Amino acid sequence: MAPPMQSEIWTYFKPDDDRNEAQCIICNKTYSRKGRTTSSLKNHLKSMHPEQFSLFESSNNEKQMQKMKADAHKILTPLQEAKKQLSIEEAVQKEKKWDTNNSNSKKIDKLIGEMIALQNFPFNFVEGLGFRRLIQKLSPRYNLRGRNFFTDFVCTELYGKVANKVKELIEKFDYMAFTSDIWSDPSSNASLLSLTCHGIAENFDRSLIILKCETFDDRHFGDIIAEKFDTMLTEWNISKQQVHCIIRDEGSNMKRAMRLAVLNDLDCAVHKMQLAIRSGLQSQENITTVEQKCKKISTHFNHSTIAQKQLQKIQDKLNQPHLRVFQDCVTRWNSTFYMFERFLKVKDALSLYINDSEIDPILPEEWKIIECCVELLKPFEEATRELSNSHTLISSVIPIIKMLGKKLDDYLTRPQDSDPIRVAVTTLKTEVSAKFSLLEENNLYVIATYLDPRYKHKFFTPVTEENIKDDILKIRTNIENDVSNSQISPNFKAAKKMKMGDSFVKDTEQPGTARKPCLKSDLAMMLDSSSEDESQEISENGSPDAVLKKELLSYRNKARLNINENPLKWWSVNRTELKILSGIARRFLSPPPASVPSEQLFSSAGLIYEPLRNRLEPEKAAILLFIKYNSTIFKFSY
Repeated sequence: MAPPMQSEIWTYFKPDDDRNEAQCIICNKTYSRKGRTTSSLKNHLKSMHPEQFSLFESSNNEKQMQKMKADAHKILTPLQEAKKQLSIEEAVQKEKKWDTNNSNSKKIDKLIGEMIALQNFPFNFVEGLGFRRLIQKLSPRYNLRGRNFFTDFVCTELYGKVANKVKELIEKFDYMAFTSDIWSDPSSNASLLSLTCHGIAENFDRSLIILKCETFDDRHFGDIIAEKFDTMLTEWNISKQQVHCIIRDEGSNMKRAMRLAVLNDLDCAVHKMQLAIRSGLQSQENITTVEQKCKKISTHFNHSTIAQKQLQKIQDKLNQPHLRVFQDCVTRWNSTFYMFERFLKVKDALSLYINDSEIDPILPEEWKIIECCVELLKPFEEATRELSNSHTLISSVIPIIKMLGKKLDDYLTRPQDSDPIRVAVTTLKTEVSAKFSLLEENNLYVIATYLDPRYKHKFFTPVTEENIKDDILKIRTNIENDVSNSQISPNFKAAKKMKMGDSFVKDTEQPGTARKPCLKSDLAMMLDSSSEDESQEISENGSPDAVLKKELLSYRNKARLNINENPLKWWSVNRTELKILSGIARRFLSPPPASVPSEQLFSSAGLIYEPLRNRLEPEKAAILLFIKYNSTIFKFSY
C-alpha cells in the first residue's frame, strides 16, 4: 500500500492510480511525477494559479507551525536531546569550519582513518554520537565527514600511500622469504589467502611486511592458490627469482600450489613439533586418562562462577594468589602443558575443593604423571615460544631441535621404575627424529645455520661443513650468472617434505608468570663447551672463488657470537670485510622458522569479522589488515 499523501498541494491536484501522474483540478492539465516529488505541481500552481498558490502557502505555513508546537511539547530521550543539541552546535559552527583541503583537516582525516584500521573499528564508528561529540570538543572547526567518505578515504588514499612505501622498502631486498596461510570465516562467507614478506636490507635491517590478503571466491584448490601467488607477486613486481622460500602449512593444496608455482617451500617447524608432542602424549593411556580428568575439572570451573569463587576462598585461606585452572584445547599450542602446570600450582586448593565435591579426585600416582609431563614438555614450550618470536631466524631450528633431542636422550637414561611416562617419551623421541630427520639435508636450513655467527659449524661434521662451503661457492657462481636457484650438491639433495596434519591457531601469549629460559641456557652451555675455532691458512688468489674462500675462512676463524646477541647486528658490522658472504647471509637468514606471522595476521581478521560486522566485504577487510600492520613499520610517516 502506498503511503498517504500529506502535503497540502493535493488539495489542488488529483493523482492517477499508480501516482506517476497528477491532474490539476483547476485547469485539468496533467503533469508527470515519476520522481515522486511535488515540486512540478507547486511550480504549476505558482505560475498558472497565483491566488490558489497564495492560499496553499498560508495553509502550509500554518500546518508547519502546528507541527513545531507539537514537537516543542514532545518529551525527548536523553540521547535524542544530545543529538539535537549537537546538531544545533554544528549548525552554528558551520560557517567557521575548515575547508576539506585545509592541512589541519587532512591531518585529522588521516588520524581517524588510521584509528579505524588500527583498532578494528567499523566505518560507521565516525557517525556515532560519542565520537562526534569528542571531535566537536577537541576540534570545533573540523568538518567531520561520514561513513562513506572514510570508507573511500581508507580504501583508496590511505591504502595507496602505505602501498607506495611498501614498494620502496621491497626494492631494498635482493631476496625475500614469505609465509602464507588460508583463513575462512563461515559467518561472513569470507576467505583470505595471506602473503607476508621477510627481507633483510643491505644494512641488515630485517623487515616483516604484510604484502597481501588475497580474497578467495573459489574452492581452495592447489592450481587456484598457485594462480593467486603469481598474481600477488606480480602486483608487487617481485620476480620468482627473488623468492628465497615460502613457509606454509602442510595442507595438500598448499604443497601442490608450491609445486605448480615452482617456488621453494618449507614446512612450519612449530607445527611439526606440536604434532610430535600430541603423538607422544596420546601413545600412553595413563596420560590420556589424566588429561581427560583434568579437562573435566577445568570444564566444571569454567561453567560455574560459584565454583570459581569457592576455589578463591580456599586460596585465600591458604594464603595463595587467585589462579584459575586452564582448559586444554587441541587447536592451541602447548595447551596441555599449560593446563598441567596450572593444576600443579593450585594443587593444594584444588584438592581441598574436590574433597567436598562429587568430582573424581586426582590420585597421587596421577599427580606424579602430571609432574613428569610438565618436566618433559617444559623445553618444548620454551622452544615453541622461541621459534614463534618475530625476531627469531630460521638458523635457530637445527640448534633447538638438537637440544630437544638431547633433552629426550637425557630423560630416557633415568631408571624405568621411577618413570611413569616412559612410553610417551620414547614415542616423542621417535616422532621428533622422524619429522626432523631430513633437516640437515636441506640447504635452506643448513646454510642459514652455518652463516649464523652464534652457531657456525658447531652442529655439523667436518665433511658436512666442507659440503656447505662448496654449495656456498656454487651459489655465488649462480648469482653472477643470474641463475634463479642455488645449485644443490649431490650430498645436499632437496629435503623431502615431512608429513603433517592440520595447522593450529597460534597463541603466543604465555599463560602464568615468566619462566626462566632453561633450553636457551643449555644451548649456550653447549656452544661454550667447545674449544675456540682453529685458525686456518688462507691462500692468496685474486679470483672471485678465492675471495669467497678467503671470506669463508675469515668468518670461520672469528669467535662465535654469544647466544643472546643479535647475529644481524654482527653481520652489519662485518659486512665490509665479508662483502660477498654477507650478501649470501642476507638471503639465507631472511626466513622465519614458522608460519606464525600469517596466523597472527588472521587473529586480527577474526577481530574484524565480529558477529555485528560480518557483512564487511573481503576486499575491504584485506585493506584494513594491510594498513593496520604496515603503517606501524613506517611510524605513520607516508
